[in-house]
Amino acid sequence: MPPIGETARYPFGLLLLAFMGWSGPSEAQSPPLRIEPGLISVSAIHDTVQDKDYEQVTQILSVDAAGTRLLHSWTIPDASAPDGVRQMTYEQLSRAQDQQSARRMVLWYLKGDPETMPGTTSATPSEAVFDEIKAQGKADVVIGSLSESDGGFLGGLMAGRKYFRGTLRLLGHQPVRVLVDGIPTTLDTLHVGGQVSVGGDSANAEFLWLDQRELRWALSQTFQKSTVRVVRIDRPHNDRLQQQLSSKSCRSEVPGVYFLTDSAQLLAPSRPAIEAMAATLKSQPSWTVTIEGHTDSIGSESHNLTLSKRRAESLKQELVEHYGIPAARLSTAGYGRTRPVDTNETLEGRAHNRRVELVRRC
Repeated sequence: MPPIGETARYPFGLLLLAFMGWSGPSEAQSPPLRIEPGLISVSAIHDTVQDKDYEQVTQILSVDAAGTRLLHSWTIPDASAPDGVRQMTYEQLSRAQDQQSARRMVLWYLKGDPETMPGTTSATPSEAVFDEIKAQGKADVVIGSLSESDGGFLGGLMAGRKYFRGTLRLLGHQPVRVLVDGIPTTLDTLHVGGQVSVGGDSANAEFLWLDQRELRWALSQTFQKSTVRVVRIDRPHNDRLQQQLSSKSCRSEVPGVYFLTDSAQLLAPSRPAIEAMAATLKSQPSWTVTIEGHTDSIGSESHNLTLSKRRAESLKQELVEHYGIPAARLSTAGYGRTRPVDTNETLEGRAHNRRVELVRRC
């Protein structure tokens, strides 16, 4: 599957994760997370004006002594685009030395920013800041972000980034639920926050950092009125699909398949999951399956029904045209918002409901 969408080195926004490795328990009893190429996280932000969730997909490309190289794909509203949104991609190098000691955290990146900004991390803190919070309960930081005082998101883009200074304090501990390989998993986090300011402008900043020094992922970021949350973590080499299709249920949710917001356009980071799906189907030539599309509750019933059908058809077309799966072995169905598996009241719940499932005829 070729890269999809417009290419740019510079983001207009959304949370940037600095992946640094973690192994720890989860309620799902799944294998531990570890830093490796192909690991993917999905962050979501809710646009209250359009009542729509926008997602950023971040994929690890490589890890070496220089740091972690990441590929980000995200969408922003664009009335001139065919589906009302525009997709962009860019690469970022999170340097190893910055992961260790930086005190400047850049939450929003702007056109013209370099691929690497020395002395900064994203919303995920450096080891130094994390250690200070754990030991002393507070840490001084500089936060680079857009500001609501400049006219909201679009106004902030025109005005540019501001650098807010202040002290973040440990507010407590908070469990966060994230879909890991499609399985709801509870992760323990540090709840950190404080007031920061620059000139006459001030903001309340809050973060939920994974309570593991080796990783410290920012699983949630709130700055002024905007909140971004990590809703999915998908690992490469996941064999759950074949296991579940071979079980008595003959059904499996397919993690790792991503679409442009409110569109049936597949995103490039979906390639590993689709390749694994094709390999499973080729290893079981007698299987015939139905590809089911499901959505969250945002939007009308008719719109979501059509969208879910289009997404199922898009995945079938990809399997047939690019991976050689006979079309006769694949059928499609779309159920829109009628079969939720989670609440539609939260970002992570809606992310779970936006899914693709495979059902084997058995």
